[in-house]
Amino acid sequence: MLTVWYRSVYFNPAKTDGAMFEADLFCLIGVLFSAVVSLASGFSVRSFDDDPEHQWIGDCLAFIWVAAAMSIVAWAKVWVNKPSFNTATSMTSIILFIV
Repeated sequence: MLTVWYRSVYFNPAKTDGAMFEADLFCLIGVLFSAVVSLASGFSVRSFDDDPEHQWIGDCLAFIWVAAAMSIVAWAKVWVNKPSFNTATSMTSIILFIV
């Protein structure tokens, strides 16, 4: 019963257990990558927040962090080209767009 429920979480129910575990690892790496980018962009904004004349630099740096991260995610999706990795890149993109 547990195996049937576990397989229904993914879009392709014919995946093997190893492929699902691989997809989970890719998603964990994507979450960690998103957390690093989110913290770095937040630190960039916070470091320029005290000076009212230079607040726009922090905003630009936050945009650059997220744009560079999305470029890395898009490149990695093309480079790896695996269905289990594509699921992780979609999740990572959603997290980054929320930032």
